[in-house]
Amino acid sequence: MEFINRINELKALNFRYNSNRAEFIVIYGRRRVGKTELIKQFMKNHEGIIFTGREESEKIQLERLSKTLGIFF
Repeated sequence: MEFINRINELKALNFRYNSNRAEFIVIYGRRRVGKTELIKQFMKNHEGIIFTGREESEKIQLERLSKTLGIFF
């Protein structure tokens, strides 16, 4: 898959990332339009965690998140 035509979105994410404020960004859209790939491309140049929720129990999601955080930190 080729990543193209998302320069404005990456600029917006970088602007928010570099602000001196706490930011909460919601990325939404139809299925299969590249939301996850946009995040992956952004994270190539930034340190952080990508965690994707799934249709599973809250307990399992919290366990997965805990494990992901443990590995990161």
